[in-house]
Order: sequence, then C-alpha cells, then structure tokens
Amino acid sequence: MNRLQSVIVLVLLGCLVSTLPASAQSPFALTNIGQRIQNEDARMVARGFGMTVTDTMHPGFKNLASLAGLRHVAVGFTGYGERVKAEDSAGSRTTYRTFTPDLRVAFPAMKGRMALSAGFSIERSTNYRTGIDNTWYAWDDTLVGDERFIREGSIFTVPLGVAYRVGPSLAVSASLNLVRGTMRESLGHFYTEPASSLGRPFYQATGRVDEDKYYGTSSTVSFLFTPDGGRLRLAASYTPSYDIRIERKVELNGVAERADTEHQMTMPEALQAGFEFGLNKRWRVGGDALLQRFSSYEGREDWAAAMEDEYRVTAGVERVRGTERRGGAGNLPLRLSGAYQKWGYRIGGEPVEELSFSAGTGFPFGHDMGQLDVALTWGKIGDLGTNGLQSDLWRVTVSVTGLEAWW
Repeated sequence: MNRLQSVIVLVLLGCLVSTLPASAQSPFALTNIGQRIQNEDARMVARGFGMTVTDTMHPGFKNLASLAGLRHVAVGFTGYGERVKAEDSAGSRTTYRTFTPDLRVAFPAMKGRMALSAGFSIERSTNYRTGIDNTWYAWDDTLVGDERFIREGSIFTVPLGVAYRVGPSLAVSASLNLVRGTMRESLGHFYTEPASSLGRPFYQATGRVDEDKYYGTSSTVSFLFTPDGGRLRLAASYTPSYDIRIERKVELNGVAERADTEHQMTMPEALQAGFEFGLNKRWRVGGDALLQRFSSYEGREDWAAAMEDEYRVTAGVERVRGTERRGGAGNLPLRLSGAYQKWGYRIGGEPVEELSFSAGTGFPFGHDMGQLDVALTWGKIGDLGTNGLQSDLWRVTVSVTGLEAWW
C-alpha cells in the first residue's frame, strides 16, 4: 500500500467514525441556525493564521489561492473530539462529541501554476437531545409520562475550486460551493400511566416531526499576495450573499397528518482576510479575521429577529519545523494562538461571545510527503449571567495531510 492509499484509508475510517452516534452539543446548539463548526485543520487552529499558507509540501485549504503552486496530489482530513461542560438555569451537564468536519483533495493541473480542488466541509451543526418528566390532563384522566425533544442536523458545503498563479507574487482562486443539509426537530409525548387492562399505557404516544432540507449554491473568490522579499504575506476571500431553498416536511403522530411546504432564506455575504510576517528563519506571527453580516439575514422571522453581525479574530505565533541534524524535539513546529468570536445571533437578548486559546505541533512523514498535526484548545462560550447559558470546552483536533507524486 503506497502513501496516498494509506491516507485515503485514514480518511475513510474518519468518515465511519463521524457516522457513529454522538453526544449532544451544549444548549447553544438548540437556538437558531446551529453552532458554527470548527473546520480548519489542526495547524491553522493552533497558530491562528491560515489564510496565508504557502508551503506546497504542507498545503492548507482555508484559502484555495494557496494551492496554486501545488506539485503533488494532496489529501487532507481533519477530525476532533471535545468535552463540553454546559450550564444553564436548570443545572449543568457534561457531554462528549467527535466530529469529522473537513475532507479535501487537490491536484496540480499545471505543476507550480494551477491546481484543482474539491472537498466536503461542515459549516454549522446541531445535535441536541433533552427529556423531562411531565403530567397532562385529558378529560377525567391524569396522564403521566415524559416529553422528549431532539434537534439534529447540519449545513455543509462541497467546494469545487481552481487556483492559478498570476505571477511570482500573486495567486488567485475561485470556487463554486454546493450548499446542502438537513435539520430535523421532533417533539414526543410518551405516556406511562394510566395503563390499560393489558398492562400497556391506555394512551398512545403523540408527537410532531419537522424536517427541513437545504439546497443552495454559493461562490468564493480569493487571493494571496507576497510582496518582494517574502517576509510579509496578505490574503483575503469574499463570498457574496446567496439564497438557500428549504423544503419542509411536517408529520404529526397520533393524529395522522402530513404537510409539505417550501420557503427560502438569504445568507449574508462573508469576508475573510489574513496576514503573516516572518520574524526570522523559523518564527512567524500573523492573524485572520472573518466578518459575516447576519443582521441582513432574510428568512424565518423568529431567527431574523435575533440575528447579529458575526465576526471572528484570531492571532498567533508559529515556530516552523527545523531541519537541523539531530535537532530532536527542537525541530518540531510550535504553535500558540488566541481567538475571539461574536456569534451571529443573540441568546437571552444579548450577543454570544466566545474566547479560546490553542497550542499545537506537528510530525512530518518520511521524505516530507505529508504531516500529522495536533492542536489542544480551551474555550468559553457565552456567559451564564448575560445569556443564561455558558459552555466551557476542551477540544483535541487532529489533521492528516498526505502527498503523492504527480505523474
């Protein structure tokens, strides 16, 4: 089995893991369009700047323009696991979750000049389950049972891109992104009393299931600019606003009824930018920024009323891998970063703020034909006093990048 085949096997195993049942997210995932998923690879998470990646032996996919100089077939896979302690007015709970948010592949159509890419990237996700004991009254009967609520699903994109090197200092890219997804909400009442003469509940369970399917297409253009000297790099990308068509199916259990409707929502434009500066041969500093104006969101009125402009700022430092003979651990990369994000919607009438800090390193494959990267993140989402909800998380992100010679 060659190196590329080995990486593909790892990717397929990752896909299998992502299909296994996962624990619920924090209560934040219960609200609005879902929680933004971390889909950057472990190296970008740990160092805090990924828009300006130019190393074709260790390619990144955050800015597709960085792939223009690619000389090998590249396969990238990212997965993470996290532990979240969530608190609200009802108490606290700890959940565990694994996710495979990003799979990418790219190959040089013209070595060192133009590359084509494709992939799968989850943008937002919800996985929330809860249940409470309850009592209902029907005519002369008192019904005892529990009420269960489930909200689960995700919105993902399939980006199909092309990157082209215009000159020694400038690379550009464009991608067409197929936006798809499903969100399912179910509310069920399960009765345990009173029981019939056969020992089974006299009343059958009732419930409602709402299922939304999303269909849309977006586009993204980006550039990567390296002025003469190469110590400074600048990058940016722009995604115009786009429409998502939503097909909704509603089913009522107990009372047989089904309805199908269709509506539309408009997702706002998104702008990303980043910079990187080389301090010396091995040390670099930089940062990335994201702005998406969800205040201009159009669609469900109950969602639109709570929307805020979303932005995220990250900054960090990286010591790149060394090549000193017998350098040992001193040759390993070292990455440290911090991130601040204001979510795209309010909870409890107030904006949701997220603060996190990350650290990581990486381990190269033989002959520099790929790398394994890891990152450890601590984060805090929301505030119990301000939003009525708060989540503290620990996350471990693992990414594998594999290269194979182009023939």
